[in-house]
Amino acid sequence: MAGMLAVLTLLSACDGRGTTVPPQLPAVELSPTTVGLDYEAMFTASGGEPPLRYTVTPPPPGFSFFTGEGRLLGPGSEAGDFSITVTVRDANGTEHVRTYALRVWARPEVTSATLPIARTGGSYEHVLVATGGRPPLEWEVVEGALPTGIELHPDGLLNGQPQGEGNYPVTLRVKDAHGAEARVQLGLQVLAPGETPDGGAPDGGPHEGTFPLSVANWNIEWFGDPQNGPTNEPLQLSNVQAVIADAGVDIWGLAEIVNTAQFNELKARLPGYDGFLADDGTRVSSGTSYYGANDQKVGVLFKSDVVQVLRADVVMLNQSWDFGGRPPLRVDLRILRPDGASVDVTALILHMKAYAGAADYARRLSASSGLKDYLDLRLPTQRVMVIGDWNDDVDESIATNPDTGRKFESPYRNFVSDTARYSFTTEALSRAGVGSTTSHSSFISHQLVSNEMWDSYVPNSARVLRPNISGYRNNTSDHYPIISRFNFGQPDSGGPRNGGSQYPVFINEYLPQTGNVPGTSTPDYDRQFVELVNGGTTAVDLGGWKIHDANSQAGSDPVRHVFPAGTMIHPGKSYVVYSGPTAVPLGATNATSASGGGLYLNRGVNQGSSGDTVFLVRPDNTVQDSAGYQDTTVGISYNRSPDGSATGTWVPHTQLQTGLQASPGQRAVGAEF
Repeated sequence: MAGMLAVLTLLSACDGRGTTVPPQLPAVELSPTTVGLDYEAMFTASGGEPPLRYTVTPPPPGFSFFTGEGRLLGPGSEAGDFSITVTVRDANGTEHVRTYALRVWARPEVTSATLPIARTGGSYEHVLVATGGRPPLEWEVVEGALPTGIELHPDGLLNGQPQGEGNYPVTLRVKDAHGAEARVQLGLQVLAPGETPDGGAPDGGPHEGTFPLSVANWNIEWFGDPQNGPTNEPLQLSNVQAVIADAGVDIWGLAEIVNTAQFNELKARLPGYDGFLADDGTRVSSGTSYYGANDQKVGVLFKSDVVQVLRADVVMLNQSWDFGGRPPLRVDLRILRPDGASVDVTALILHMKAYAGAADYARRLSASSGLKDYLDLRLPTQRVMVIGDWNDDVDESIATNPDTGRKFESPYRNFVSDTARYSFTTEALSRAGVGSTTSHSSFISHQLVSNEMWDSYVPNSARVLRPNISGYRNNTSDHYPIISRFNFGQPDSGGPRNGGSQYPVFINEYLPQTGNVPGTSTPDYDRQFVELVNGGTTAVDLGGWKIHDANSQAGSDPVRHVFPAGTMIHPGKSYVVYSGPTAVPLGATNATSASGGGLYLNRGVNQGSSGDTVFLVRPDNTVQDSAGYQDTTVGISYNRSPDGSATGTWVPHTQLQTGLQASPGQRAVGAEF
């Protein structure tokens, strides 16, 4: 309904002895409304000596109040939660005062400006997004027609398999629970498979020679917490969904996420995205020990067709206090391209200690020192990005030195000064006086990258996204999203990022959990193995290449194996590294034992569900390939499917239905390579 009438009346009352009962305002709840809709509420008091006169604190923006009738009249012009204090006074001067709550929802606004191109016969799915409005929002087509095979659901989901090429202009309407509506004119273009709209590269993949990646960080103020931050949780959720859907960013580092259910609902509203929070016990090591259900949590959100998670840990636990009780989330990622190329990146998502006191500054300073030590020692040659809410600036601190009355130097001066190894993509914005929050000119939401990552940064691409959402500060967040873009150029495909010799060597099989030595109860660790395959057309000298597990790759344990010079892997052939010498087949020329005393898969504990990651690393410390796992079964290896394919997925060997549980040095069926 487009308008509503709330009549608040109590019958007049008398005590039966001729004495007038004092005036009494009704104890009722006001019906909510939406900006722009007709609205009327009557505050009719009972009792009192006529005439009664009503007064009110300043009514909400856009509303009028009639004192002789006690009538509140809309429409409202501003969204929010308002308190309305009404006073009734009778002819004897007797008064009664009551305060009423009125929620005014923002008018729905469509934020979807375009529709992705569809392909005839192909699966299509896109979610329309609108901000504002009282849920549930309902969508419908009011003019034009969608292609045959495409359906618009009331919740805004467009899906199906389109038939018939062409451009289909439509007018769509979204309506909230009060009847407030918004319209948008869009066009859905349907092309034949392989056809391009502009003569360029086919949709679904980057242009040749490019490997783009977009990265964002955002503190979503007290997301999902009904006691803190924005008070309208459904509206905050809707607005956040709109921002992320419209931005189209590949990876989001998020901070101040409180309610896990709200985060999961956000994921459900964003088709194509996956993600998790730091307290996710199934995907993050140690997370549940340091993050509780009601804590502000960091997390990651990413496009599942672009990003593969290799491993996730909560790190620097010994400095949790310095980080304000929010130790960083480390996520090892593989960035994927449709042609099978990939680049490995490590992301740390952090939320530094807040506030501008000297003690707060000291904790950030200590956290920054520990963070740099961690990166220098454990990730010295990897592509690394550290994103999130740093709660301080990089030119000078937001905190004032009480002894001098001047600002402290930036607690992140250690990174700013080490230009050979680190750069802030956001530093130029900070020095230009750009603010990253809604109320201050300082820049506190930064993106730090290692020099290996800086090489791929698109110059001047870092920016502050200021969403066009009415009342953003009050209903969404006090921080703005920060976005940077990267281009890895000619992708690895097993070789140098910018061309040069290609090394199409990959991990094809590995056995993380073995059975016992025959006749004993001792695990036969020697039989753990990693099998490599050369998918190219020329032999590759593996001299100087390394095999790591998660601990050795992080620098906390020695390297598990270093290939000696002259170790050749021939085209189409395999090479196996066993954990110990007793497992190496007699006379084998394509196998050896680990030079570091063992592979230590499953972190050296031969139990299922302990999890680990296998890394193949080139002499320049660039990760050539890696494989992460969580669960294991005694004697059953993980193998590529299809076998011998660098782009094959990982499956237990038994799923290949070859009758074998493992096949080191051989095809999955037991034949020779």
